[in-house]
Amino acid sequence: MAALAATAFAVLTGCAITNDGDNLVNGKGQFVEKCAACHSLERAGAQGVTGPNLDQAWQQADKDGFGRSTYQGIVYRQILQPNQNAQVDPATEEPLPLMPANLVTGDDARDVAAYVASAAAKGGEDTGRLADVGGGPEGTAEAENGTLSIPVLSGLNYEFADARASAGQLTVESKNDEAVEHNIAIDGNGVDEKGDVVKGGATSTVEIDLDAGEYSFYCSVPGHRAGGMEGKLTVE
Repeated sequence: MAALAATAFAVLTGCAITNDGDNLVNGKGQFVEKCAACHSLERAGAQGVTGPNLDQAWQQADKDGFGRSTYQGIVYRQILQPNQNAQVDPATEEPLPLMPANLVTGDDARDVAAYVASAAAKGGEDTGRLADVGGGPEGTAEAENGTLSIPVLSGLNYEFADARASAGQLTVESKNDEAVEHNIAIDGNGVDEKGDVVKGGATSTVEIDLDAGEYSFYCSVPGHRAGGMEGKLTVE
C-alpha cells in the first residue's frame, strides 16, 4: 500500500516519476505511441475502441477486490502475452486488429503497466512532466504545389487538427513512423478514397481530384476513426 501511495503521489505532483524502478513518464510515452490507438485511457487522452477500455477494466478489478499493484501485474502479463483471438467490429463486421506480440518489451513494458495502473479511472489530468507527454493534433496543414502532408503524430492522432487545399488534383500523404498501422483516407461530397495501410516509416498516399467544399480526412483502420482519428479538409 505504501508503494501504491507513492505512485499516486508521483502522478499528482510530477516531482518524483519513478517508483520501484517504474518510470511513469516513459510508460506514458510508450503507451501514447504504441497503445493509445487501440485502448481508451482518459488520463492519457486515449480514445481507442478496438481494445479493452482500461479505465473500465480497473473499475471492474476494483469491484473484484484487486489493488492497483495487482492490476499493474495483469496489464503487464497482457502486454507480454496478448490475446490473439480475432474479434469483429459489430458496426462494420470487419476483423479488428490483433494486439501485436512484442509491441512493448523489457523495461518499457513494465513502465507502461505501471503508468496504466497509476492512471486508470482517476479522471483529471496529469501534471508536471507527465503533462508534457503525448500532445494531440494542432494547427492546419496547408497544401503546397498540389501535395498535402498530414503525418501521423501518435496514438489516434494526426499531426494536424484540420487541413486546407485548393480545388483540383491533390496528392494527400501521411507518413506513419509508429509501429501501429494507420493510413489516410478522404471522404465527403460523394468521394471515398483510401490509401494503403502502413507503419514503421512508410507513407500512405491518396491521389484525388476534389471540387470546392468540405471533406474529412481519417484513418480507415477499423476502430481508429471511431476513436477520433479524423479531421476536416476544406477545399477552396
